[in-house]
Amino acid sequence: MFSKTLISAAVVGFGFALQANAHAIITPALGLLTPAVRADVQRPSAAAECGKIDVASNLDTSEAVQVPSNGTFTVTITNFNGGVDGSREITQALVDPTAVGTSFPVTLDVLVNGDLDPTGTGSQQLVVQLPVGTVCSGGATGDKCLASFTTAGKFGNCVVLEQSA
Repeated sequence: MFSKTLISAAVVGFGFALQANAHAIITPALGLLTPAVRADVQRPSAAAECGKIDVASNLDTSEAVQVPSNGTFTVTITNFNGGVDGSREITQALVDPTAVGTSFPVTLDVLVNGDLDPTGTGSQQLVVQLPVGTVCSGGATGDKCLASFTTAGKFGNCVVLEQSA
């Protein structure tokens, strides 16, 4: 009986250890003014698509990705461990055209995705596109959107987008 309990506890503990190591970040990340490190990674959820980042205080001070008139833009994803837990594959990409961060009603098209099961750490370019007709209307300049990305490892973050005139 004791050995079954010990084995069960070890399996559960190992599962939590794997989960804690699953980290990937998409840059330029909302609220990040320095190079990304493992501790900057967020866990997007339906209740908090940008994780624990305060959108209002970081939107206009974060680096924005310039989005040309065709809606296609490139961001970089970096993983901090290999395997599916450190996946660079985006499984959900949403956008809030108002950049408030409370509602993400539009799905982005991921044209070039990252690796599901990378053998090690590294970075890849992701090519993403705003759907036709999406108008970014947020921020002090009135031309910003907020994109939320989630990886197969369930990590991710938000990125500020700025539409070209």
